[in-house]
Amino acid sequence: MVMLQLAPEIEVKMELDLGKVDTKRDHDIQTHKEAVFAEFKRRLEKAFPEGFRIHTLEFGVDTGWHDELRGDSGDEPVIT
Repeated sequence: MVMLQLAPEIEVKMELDLGKVDTKRDHDIQTHKEAVFAEFKRRLEKAFPEGFRIHTLEFGVDTGWHDELRGDSGDEPVIT
């Protein structure tokens, strides 16, 4: 087994039901920081059972950036 350490700066899209909030107001989303972090951490634990460390966490309203990262086929993200 090879132990690796990666420290990428990445952005992810995560759909999460936060109840009734104004999705156009970033402040309304920010009030749910604990729920967002808990779900993000749960997903990371599932993806990386060997462990991970989060140095910083910023989140906000989806700006649609993920559409720009699609490859020509629309399936594969572009990795730069």
